[in-house]
Amino acid sequence: MDIQQQIEYKLTKAFEPVHLEVIDESHEHKVPKGSKTHFRVIIVSSMFSGMHRIDRHKKIYRVLLVELDGLIKALSILTFGPEEWADRPRVLPQSPPCLGGSRHDTQAKTDMGSTVDE
Repeated sequence: MDIQQQIEYKLTKAFEPVHLEVIDESHEHKVPKGSKTHFRVIIVSSMFSGMHRIDRHKKIYRVLLVELDGLIKALSILTFGPEEWADRPRVLPQSPPCLGGSRHDTQAKTDMGSTVDE
């Protein structure tokens, strides 16, 4: 089972989602070709109804603790209760563009309005 399937399996088992998307965004980042390290999760579960967003994220982090401790370098999470999902436009915010992630990438630091020494 690859990392994406592992994420899908664990989230499905833990949250019984009515909708789940696990999107590999690794190709949009400065990682070796074929890496599977950057993911976006869109999950809709009745378990999230009435729960604050930060608490939802904490639950997901607990479920994916092993993966986040080495395999996953970045995880973008969008969580919804079924009622929120039904009322939401289907256009969701995109993940921000990769800015390099390296202290030595001065262009990324400049684009963010800071300097390398900050």
